[in-house]
Amino acid sequence: MTPHSHPALAQVRQLGLITDNELDDAIAELDIIELQRNHNAEEDIDVPELAADAGLVDTLAWLLLTDLLPQDDFLRRVQYLPRQHGGAALLERQQLTADALRQVNRLAIDTLYDEDVIDQWQRDAAHASLPGNRLLASPIAALRDMLRQGTLSAPQFEALRLRTRQRGSELARIIVDAAARQARLERPAYARPATWVRAALILLVLAFAARAIVSRQASAPDAAPVAAVAEQGVERPDLQQRAAHAVKSAPLPGAGQELSITVVQDGATPPAR
Repeated sequence: MTPHSHPALAQVRQLGLITDNELDDAIAELDIIELQRNHNAEEDIDVPELAADAGLVDTLAWLLLTDLLPQDDFLRRVQYLPRQHGGAALLERQQLTADALRQVNRLAIDTLYDEDVIDQWQRDAAHASLPGNRLLASPIAALRDMLRQGTLSAPQFEALRLRTRQRGSELARIIVDAAARQARLERPAYARPATWVRAALILLVLAFAARAIVSRQASAPDAAPVAAVAEQGVERPDLQQRAAHAVKSAPLPGAGQELSITVVQDGATPPAR
């Protein structure tokens, strides 16, 4: 196969969105697929196929899906487009790359729906907010993006996580568990309510311990000087008040959003906005 037998590949190369080496790799991949199909027409091909009449968007999306176009290199290349082109030429390339990214991202969302991780309404809402400037490189990244955008709330995520754990497919469990694990790792320290509650309880313990010590010492024969010290503030009522206020104002586990997520492509540097 040559670039002329697949004009969309040649045109993507002319636009500078892929390199000569990437074009050669794509042609070699199509040759391998054709050989496999000729060898056994009934055998399933284990890679996405590219139709001979595929357009530019489908072709660029196929290159990304098969990783024949490395995601890191592609996003970096898109970032530098304004330095190389302007006017209509720049707009054409930016629109093509945005449409291809949305198509790949749509497939990641569709996988969540196909595996019964999300319902039809959640899928449609996610489709309506597909990013066109970054790549959701996997269904895991797509699920995290839904959480970040609020398309999927924290209670909804916990509900689907429980449902998936009970009766979901193996792939669905892998996706949901990985998304939950990454979300926990990405939560900032200040978003963890247990940290605040623990600190407040420590303050309370210290306050009451100090009061108990003063009370015992005040009952001893030499209690007079100790009582005098207590009157000067050893009991620290201000410490008790601060601790009580901290406990009352600290967010309880489960209140509000439990997840704080920033979605980026796995292992890739997001393009500049």
